[in-house]
Amino acid sequence: MSMTSAEFKCLRESMGLSQQWAADHWKVSIISVKRWERNYQPPAGIEMDLRALKKRFDREVRIAAAADEDSGLLVPRLDVEAPRDLPAAWHRAIAQRAAEQSGARILYYDDEQDAE
Repeated sequence: MSMTSAEFKCLRESMGLSQQWAADHWKVSIISVKRWERNYQPPAGIEMDLRALKKRFDREVRIAAAADEDSGLLVPRLDVEAPRDLPAAWHRAIAQRAAEQSGARILYYDDEQDAE
């Protein structure tokens, strides 16, 4: 079943992905992303990619939630600190969801260094 515009937007936002990140990732204009979220159906390939990102997101939440709660969940403050190909907000969204499940604290990378 195809994704509605509202589902597309809610899913993107829930993973901490901005419209600009989505436009850059899919090599489209930000206007295209806004249209998909307003009233146009996204192309099938983009919808499939967003669903694949959600599976990846959920897998990373499970891994983070299973980690030792005493060590805390480390997250980047800024995109330039973010590992891999995803923005800092993605990593913070994963940590938030994992913390809800595990009770772990969320710390910025530099908070851990300051505590040493």
